[in-house]
Amino acid sequence: MNKQEAVDMMTRYYRNPNPTPEDEFLFVEGVSYLIRVYHNPEDMHNLAFYYLEKRDFKLEQKYLEMAAEYGLDSAFEELGYMWYYGQTGTVDMQKAFEYFSIGAQSKDDIMRIACELKIADMYHFGYYVEKDEKKYREIIERIFREAMHPQSLISRYHVAPLHEIAYRIAGIRMEDGEEEEALKLIEMARETTARILRDTIFWGNVEVMDNIVCMHHQIVDIPVWQYDIFDLFFVAKEPCVVVFYYLGAQYRIEVVSDEEGTAIRFLGKWYRDARDFFENARLAGKRIAYLYRDFYCLDVLAA
Repeated sequence: MNKQEAVDMMTRYYRNPNPTPEDEFLFVEGVSYLIRVYHNPEDMHNLAFYYLEKRDFKLEQKYLEMAAEYGLDSAFEELGYMWYYGQTGTVDMQKAFEYFSIGAQSKDDIMRIACELKIADMYHFGYYVEKDEKKYREIIERIFREAMHPQSLISRYHVAPLHEIAYRIAGIRMEDGEEEEALKLIEMARETTARILRDTIFWGNVEVMDNIVCMHHQIVDIPVWQYDIFDLFFVAKEPCVVVFYYLGAQYRIEVVSDEEGTAIRFLGKWYRDARDFFENARLAGKRIAYLYRDFYCLDVLAA
């Protein structure tokens, strides 16, 4: 193998919306070759992200730590997430705080903002650091102002995590009794997250949408006729049937009681919960989140 062959393997994989197991094998082989020979931390990160999508967190950690040794900013952020959420089976808030703190020193503004967001959360919940609501609010308010003016940010990344920041600002406004402003913010966060999920399903953003939808219902009593498919996050807390139409055909999502609360059945397949449903359910070969604007006459019926 040479460099061009390895790059071609990577390119074929990224350009194929439905890669085969052979495509994936060749991708891993190609990237592994580039890492061994050229030691490019971006390649290490690419392989780490591949294993993240596969939920092989041990291998993700291996390549992120390798990339961090070469000083790749994004590796520090993602290692912070790994320890924060305990993706390898162990939560370590001290390591999470340390990695996020390194990432928060990045000259890349969006990377810095992403790490500061999680540092703020740690002050909010008192994870490793002493709980400090004033510091939480100060950080969130500042990075919200920055994220609202992305043209002034220096970054090689596309966008700041505005949907996550707006969700937290909405919570702050709601606590302060500013419900009208909170509603505007949560609606912005919801629409932004829906667009993100339409492009790609990543479990982290599915979790964010779950939180956003539930806060949306907490802020305002949304009438059923205004529901879209993402309101399943809210209604799936209790047994029910969600009915909708797509291309003239009627479909039913059944939410039923189980030992852990509720489970979902759709087109003969079972899903653990709404998050599992949005990550894995398909209709006409397409992801549910991709089709969310194409569903109509959505209704919620008693179980």
